[in-house]
Amino acid sequence: MTKTSAASTSRAPSKAQVKAAELWLLDIGEEQAGMIKAGWQAAVDAPGDFGNDFYRALFTVAPGVIGLFSGDMTEQQGRLTHTLAETVELVDRPATLLLLLRASGVRHHHYEVKHAYFSVMRDVLIDTIADRAGAVFDAAHRQAWVAMFDNMAIIMQDGMASAAK
Repeated sequence: MTKTSAASTSRAPSKAQVKAAELWLLDIGEEQAGMIKAGWQAAVDAPGDFGNDFYRALFTVAPGVIGLFSGDMTEQQGRLTHTLAETVELVDRPATLLLLLRASGVRHHHYEVKHAYFSVMRDVLIDTIADRAGAVFDAAHRQAWVAMFDNMAIIMQDGMASAAK
């Protein structure tokens, strides 16, 4: 998918986009799943705190999202890292992953997350993983993560749309 996919537009994804994302996630290739897992593992094994690095970069690139967060960011950083770890683990159980993503979409609707934030989140997330993973994370890893994130975003946005009804 490209940056003009449902992951970056301001409207809910179409039924065809949702179906295509579901099929991609249900049938993720072993090679892509392996690259996603390897990139993630290298990123979380790197020195420092993944969540801190991610939010520092996000708030630099998109300071307008700071208002979506309140309280101690340490807890939020931990939740992000935990959720991403769970997501990566569920690559091998895609039906459960789809349920998690839809529920996350409903929560993000209530947090007032805008569809346009997804492309910024994707870019910052993947850049943070790449920076922390170092040489382990090559162009194929990036491509696998972009596809994974874009398809996950469509499912989440579908969850957001259903919560808005």
